[in-house]
Amino acid sequence: MSRILLADHSPHAQRMGERILRDEGFEVVTVTDGETALLRLKDLAPDLVMADVSLPSRSGYEICEYVKTSGKYPQTRVLLTAGPVAAFDDTRAHAAGSDGFVRKPFEASVLLAMVQPLMEKPDGNAIPARTTEFKPAAPAPPYTPAAPAPPQPAPPRPIDREQVRAAVILALEASLITMIENITDKVVVALETEARTAAPAPAKVAETKVAAASAATPPPARPEQPKSQPAPAPEEPVVRIRTPVFRTLS
Repeated sequence: MSRILLADHSPHAQRMGERILRDEGFEVVTVTDGETALLRLKDLAPDLVMADVSLPSRSGYEICEYVKTSGKYPQTRVLLTAGPVAAFDDTRAHAAGSDGFVRKPFEASVLLAMVQPLMEKPDGNAIPARTTEFKPAAPAPPYTPAAPAPPQPAPPRPIDREQVRAAVILALEASLITMIENITDKVVVALETEARTAAPAPAKVAETKVAAASAATPPPARPEQPKSQPAPAPEEPVVRIRTPVFRTLS
């Protein structure tokens, strides 16, 4: 299996390059800076190094120059990369011995068109001759974003009963609080109206107080009537009988 060392400080570029290359059957190892890339060269001995020209600590130009001049990696190819707006020094790349250049973001067809020819190893273990003239790979076709596919309707999500239950509880709680407040206000208004209607007028209040005071004061005790003597028995009618006077005739 062909092995590729991908040196890029952008996590997005690492993920994209790794996915594209691994889908084609390549073994990919990623690093984020130039010093780490040089250290991994020793234990990986990759078939291809992809190095960003703006790498921290050691740039892609420096990595390329080391690979091409150290004599330790005679069959390792170097492909320089750069961001969409990053400056690329063609003269410096030629001096370092770069085998090609590709812009980011990586597009699968463009990247593979650059990588696959470079992965074809020369016969035997002969060291490829260094040319004095820099011959980059054929320029990649201009990047044209693919037309977005029409959005597919998302499959219906299963209904979560617990979420529905929680939403119903929240709605009922909110409605119950409003209902309690409305009923409380109506009861208070009704009680206040009833209290105002039942309150007596001031004159009536005074009369009520006097009547209450009178009711509270016991009436004066009446003098006891002397016990009546037994009525005398009615006098019996006196019948006067006039006795006729008889004169004695002498």
